[in-house]
Amino acid sequence: MTFYSFPFINNYATPLQSQYLYSGFAMNHGLVPYNDFFGNAGSLFYLINQLGNITGNSLILYLIQLVALIASGMIMYRLVIQQTMNASAATVVGSFAMITAAGLARGGASPTLLALPFVLWAVKFLDRYFRDDNRDEKFIVFGIFAAIVFVISPIMSAFFLVSFIALLIYNISHLHLGRGFYQLLAAAFGLLLVGYSIAYYALNEQTIYTSIEQSVLIPLTHYGMTGNGLLTVAKASVFLLIFGIVTSFFHGLIQIKEASSATIWYILLLIGVVFISLMVIVVPNFDSSNLLAAFPFIMVFQGPSLARAIDGKNNMLLTYLQNKLFAPLLAIVFVFGAPFAYAYMNHTTFTAEKAVVQYVKENTTSKDHVYVLAADKNINLLSKRTATIDNVPEYYPNKFKQSYDVNVANIKDKLIIVEAGQSVPESLAKTIKASYQPIGTGNGQFTIYEKKIVLD
Repeated sequence: MTFYSFPFINNYATPLQSQYLYSGFAMNHGLVPYNDFFGNAGSLFYLINQLGNITGNSLILYLIQLVALIASGMIMYRLVIQQTMNASAATVVGSFAMITAAGLARGGASPTLLALPFVLWAVKFLDRYFRDDNRDEKFIVFGIFAAIVFVISPIMSAFFLVSFIALLIYNISHLHLGRGFYQLLAAAFGLLLVGYSIAYYALNEQTIYTSIEQSVLIPLTHYGMTGNGLLTVAKASVFLLIFGIVTSFFHGLIQIKEASSATIWYILLLIGVVFISLMVIVVPNFDSSNLLAAFPFIMVFQGPSLARAIDGKNNMLLTYLQNKLFAPLLAIVFVFGAPFAYAYMNHTTFTAEKAVVQYVKENTTSKDHVYVLAADKNINLLSKRTATIDNVPEYYPNKFKQSYDVNVANIKDKLIIVEAGQSVPESLAKTIKASYQPIGTGNGQFTIYEKKIVLD
């Protein structure tokens, strides 16, 4: 009920969640991701959003997100059963895995949540592989899931990259050269099955380069925190603590000596969780949902950390909470309270947005375009009006801003709406002055400009 894709709480979506929700609506009205609006997720994520909004609202997307959440919990249940043969431990870990996924996903529409079940399957598969030499044929599925994850949430692919390095070292050290080569071919075959399908779509929509540039190249080459860096570090630290990433890391350190054939994998997982967490923190646009990419790295340590409670002498739930320093209790409060706290803190803005949305609905048709310069996409989303151009993220290269200047000079949108406090680009200010006239405000929060009527 706290997922913003649930139609009744669309009105209160956070800026990033509103952009994701808007993308599905926009695609169903002819807009193309990466070209008509910017996107930092993979192509398949936007196709899922398009499918999720095909009925005119995001109810189908909501159901897809629930499936992803429940599937993640079920896979974690099976992973812990595989490790401990204890249903109580599996139930506790699986349940809190869903709480963690819902909390870090911050409203559900994030790419990391939709990619999570595929990554957790890989965690379970590799845990069994290093334990009892799993069959190599499943590396085709491993490759398929790696490709699916990459085209949903590229940052989640880090787990597969780290695991591939671990497998490479493991096979070389055990002289499994032929077997390792076979595994590589099987995984590559799986990658190609998905890769060719997505490449066909990207070629057809002419997004094959722009999708890679915006979802992979720009995030990997642009670092440096904007705004209050200390606040960003503080927020990230709180998320990592209350959702158990930090405590699980230390449990992993303890378990290395018991890892046996999985030692190199465990070590690389611990290095990977630190690397991913730091990478998420230092990017210009901190997004807490990306911290969910660190989650799979430490999930293999969950079951063994409860091993001392398996004899039945200790309460499983209490032991789990003690292992996590009782932080899961705060996680539960956060999951259920954060959306409502956010709505309360931004009540004035949401009220003003509703007033603007009402005006837009009454004074435009579904064929009209409305460009909104604001922190979120709520006005476009709730009024069911698309924009012909998109706001350029601050950290994007200059070529995007130059392209924006050219496009905004020729903008044909019927209305331009500017939120108070937003930095108005010089090119947009010139266009508004030359071709638009102010006709109203939204409770002082928004200024609405209507295109001037040119008489022949």
